Amino acid sequence: MAASYLAISDFSGGVSETGRMTEHLGPLGERAETTVVCLVPDESAEHLTYRRAPMTGIRALDLFSLFVVALLEGACNDYDGVVSISLVPYGCFALAVGRLCGLPAHLAIIGADLDVHARARYGALTAALFRRFDAITVPGTAHRDQLERLGVPGERIEILANGVDPETYSPSETPIEYDYIWVGRFSGEKDPLLFVRTMAELVARGETPRAVMLGSGPLDREVRTAIDELDLDGRIELPGWVDDPVDYYHRARTFVLTSERDALPLTLLEAMACGLVPVVPDVGNVRDAVIDGESGVVLDERDPEAFASVLQRLTDDELYDRLSAAAPMVATRFSTERAAEDWAAVLRTLRAARGV
Repeated sequence: MAASYLAISDFSGGVSETGRMTEHLGPLGERAETTVVCLVPDESAEHLTYRRAPMTGIRALDLFSLFVVALLEGACNDYDGVVSISLVPYGCFALAVGRLCGLPAHLAIIGADLDVHARARYGALTAALFRRFDAITVPGTAHRDQLERLGVPGERIEILANGVDPETYSPSETPIEYDYIWVGRFSGEKDPLLFVRTMAELVARGETPRAVMLGSGPLDREVRTAIDELDLDGRIELPGWVDDPVDYYHRARTFVLTSERDALPLTLLEAMACGLVPVVPDVGNVRDAVIDGESGVVLDERDPEAFASVLQRLTDDELYDRLSAAAPMVATRFSTERAAEDWAAVLRTLRAARGV
């Protein structure tokens, strides 16, 4: 009998959130029958079946509806486990449904789970919840080590790779239009203003950068104001959020990540697969993807001067070409096929927890 899993998730958080959920759960659907209880389904995702919870337009009621539908689904049907992405609220729902229905529960960690919840005043409660899951997946080794320090047994932890489709994300001969590209949500943890200040620092050093920032979010007005005040109107384009940025990757030279905290951004992997040289701070699990001095540059300091100095060094074609040639190798580790293999390991852990 084929294995069957219940997933509790949400595809209603905007384009970027939808993409993250789909990239995580899509490979699971290739390994096992997967039913996703959600508020808004993503019909573009293959291999997934959906159970849509009723929506009222009031967030608290919608989440309660999601939990009730998930509980009924788990109680009335034969599943081998419950999977979830993000501790609050979906992981908590999965843990409750799993315990009430006698099913092993899984949690896929995202950056905020460890970088925010585990370090908050209620961090001891967060760590206790982590230890209740039968299987936990993390995007990289740094988060795996952090979980073990919080008391989660190593045999319950698996690394779940972000999946990049190498047929879509690969080097191109498209003419370069942008020296630098930034992709992400305009929010505090992503620190888009640092990128703007870095471009201003390059101009102050006599450079003439051409840049593009793909994204939107709560800091949109601040970003636009900073560009105007620093006289960068003709140097930084703002197309807004782009569903599939591959065309922009192909027209850019260097990918810049400025996050204050992050897990392992899919955008970083996509850009590297397209041959862009990444310049990134030492946050989250970025060192799993970027080998400093070999496939990109990892910075110890997050300030405009440090970023600008590295970007100036990369104007050396010999250095840039060497790093650019190595960057696409990231797709051999972080691919959709590898993500499906990672899920197979997770499912083995869940089966062991159930005694199968």
